[in-house]
Amino acid sequence: MASLTVLFFGGDIRILLLGFGLFFMGLIDDIHPFSRYIKLILQTFIALITILIGVRMEVVFFPNWLNIVLSVIWIVGITNAFNIIDVMDGIAGGVGFLTAATFVSISALGTGSYPLLAASLAGGCLGFLPFNLPKAKLFMGDAGSLFLGYTLSAVALKTSYTTSNPIALFVPLLILFYPIFDTVYVVLLRVSKGKNPLKGSPDHFVLKLKALGLPVPSIVAIIYLATISLCEASFIITRLTLPGAIIFYSIATLTFVIFGVIFRGKT
Repeated sequence: MASLTVLFFGGDIRILLLGFGLFFMGLIDDIHPFSRYIKLILQTFIALITILIGVRMEVVFFPNWLNIVLSVIWIVGITNAFNIIDVMDGIAGGVGFLTAATFVSISALGTGSYPLLAASLAGGCLGFLPFNLPKAKLFMGDAGSLFLGYTLSAVALKTSYTTSNPIALFVPLLILFYPIFDTVYVVLLRVSKGKNPLKGSPDHFVLKLKALGLPVPSIVAIIYLATISLCEASFIITRLTLPGAIIFYSIATLTFVIFGVIFRGKT
């Protein structure tokens, strides 16, 4: 429904077509799982096409090759990050809604298809959530989470942030901090245990909380509150001068690192 809304009102059909490519790849994988390496290759291919159509990082003090490499890492990383956090009812959909809504807020005065795409994603996630909250009746699956992650990665790359401070370009990292954090957290734990980082395991942050005895609705609420706080901080940073922005970034990073260390040994 979100995608149809964007198409009707003039969204970037190129991003939607590429997103649908990932959607169908995820749908096939939901029905009959196939090689993780093939999926990664296909995702990288789609990321390269995305860059070719102009959706990419354009950091002026980076050489062109570095902008391209970072763009590929960003698109593939965020695409998979939403797939990784989709391990508990309500998590991916709720985080998707909150992050998409934040991109809308930051680009409220902007024009073009990308604010509309973010708004459509937020609306789609909000409509999906009542059926996906614990205990869920509908599930996102790889098809939905890959599409959501990919489109949000594109929105992040095409959103203008601020001229108030030179480090506002890192705001997308703060908005999408939880998916990024859980992805890095899971990969590091798997590697530290000698496991393949591409192979599934119960090393997700929310599963650590569940192992402590917290009920699923409470865990979902914790993730929502953390995401809301990060999204509010990101919005504020776009209005701050450099010292204030540095403080906000530092607090967010330190908080999640502390929680990661605390729960590292929990099973």
